[in-house]
Amino acid sequence: MTALAISPDIVNGEMIIGVTDTLSVRANQIKHEVVMWQPFLRSAVISEQDYNVIAMYDQLSSEEQKEKLKTEGVAVVKTLINLTISICNEKVLQHILTLVNDVLCTPDNIGYFNEAMLNSSEEERKEGEIYLSSWEPFLNLLNRPDEFIVNQSCLILAKVISYGDFRLDTANLDWFINWQISQLVSTNTYLHTVLLSVQILLRVPAYRKAFYDSLVLDKLQNILSTRISFQLQYQIIFCLWLLSFRKEFCPKLLPFVKPSAEILREAMKEKVIRIIMQLYRNLLTNHPQPRKPAELMIQGKVHTAVGMLVEKNWKDEDIKEDVEHVKNTLDDMLQDMSTFDSYLAEVRSGKLEWSPLHTNPAFWRENAQKLNKNDHEVLRMISILLKDGQDPTTLAVCAHDVGEYVRHYPQGKYNVEKLGLKERVVGLLGNKDTKVKSAALLALQKLMLHNWEFMAKASA
Repeated sequence: MTALAISPDIVNGEMIIGVTDTLSVRANQIKHEVVMWQPFLRSAVISEQDYNVIAMYDQLSSEEQKEKLKTEGVAVVKTLINLTISICNEKVLQHILTLVNDVLCTPDNIGYFNEAMLNSSEEERKEGEIYLSSWEPFLNLLNRPDEFIVNQSCLILAKVISYGDFRLDTANLDWFINWQISQLVSTNTYLHTVLLSVQILLRVPAYRKAFYDSLVLDKLQNILSTRISFQLQYQIIFCLWLLSFRKEFCPKLLPFVKPSAEILREAMKEKVIRIIMQLYRNLLTNHPQPRKPAELMIQGKVHTAVGMLVEKNWKDEDIKEDVEHVKNTLDDMLQDMSTFDSYLAEVRSGKLEWSPLHTNPAFWRENAQKLNKNDHEVLRMISILLKDGQDPTTLAVCAHDVGEYVRHYPQGKYNVEKLGLKERVVGLLGNKDTKVKSAALLALQKLMLHNWEFMAKASA
């Protein structure tokens, strides 16, 4: 059996195969286990008609099963649904669900489910041979104790109510979404599968509002803040990208800009970079106030990252186009921002560099007093960045900025001492990095000397 696709990307009607996950490994083992169907027939658990179908179908190879579906797909699907309802044995039920999911690995096969429902008689429905809705047995299986049965049913249910004409009513949809949310924890060994089921449902625009109104974004944010595989990162950002097509959803997606920017800076996989670029492009295009996501991206150094990405040779032309679009949009936004806005965005990013903003005396002459705005907002942020644990460059630049603030704003020394910045700069004198110690020493000299400029010229 082929591994389940982690991403619900579809090419020529076939599911693209992704990395192997827990469900796939177990399904591959179950697929090759032999089931004796005769006892179920003798005990009247299954009908003779269903026995004939499953006994024939189950002994075929995967390729032969695909061919059989082309001629008898409706009969096979009807039997599989009947068996899902009538058989309670966990091992056999695992086997049946594996066969059902194999059918749905080709999304176009959902037509067999549609026809099975249309072709089943009213009498058959009343007798319980097949449910009125082909998703109902799989929804009920989510209450079973067996983890494989539960998660395979989750995946099947998502496909059935997304690929074809069947749609969950509001009450059952809310229940299913809440069940999915309950499973969205980083310790869940079936997290790949649950996320895949969310991805599949979010491909249906009619389901997106229900997800948006739920706690799913909080759960996704919690998972993204932990150390997870690139595949899980991709799946989560894929979900965000699907939501970002709705303008009214975009403001609630802004908290994901910073963690996704961190992922972007370290990403090696092309598909991860692609999905982040697609998310950013949507946010910059669909957000009612594009400046807000742009500022967050600038704070997260996205403009620096895309500046390097635009130079790469991409196999996928769409990635190149998305990277260029994001870069050009951020470049335009940077030009529109004032110099102090750019400085503020950098401080808010939490990672400072030796850019001209910091080293240009003209900038400090014009903007030093602006560090007092909003109850010294910028100074308070710099104070936080001066704590131990920051990277050496950020510490050195912060110390330098404290000195320049005092140098160009006469009352600056009072504010620096009141807010505890002087104490933190003094603490940097013991830092292991020589550049940090040097920047701290220069800042303290500016704090103590009124005639800094004179002394600087004399020592030159």
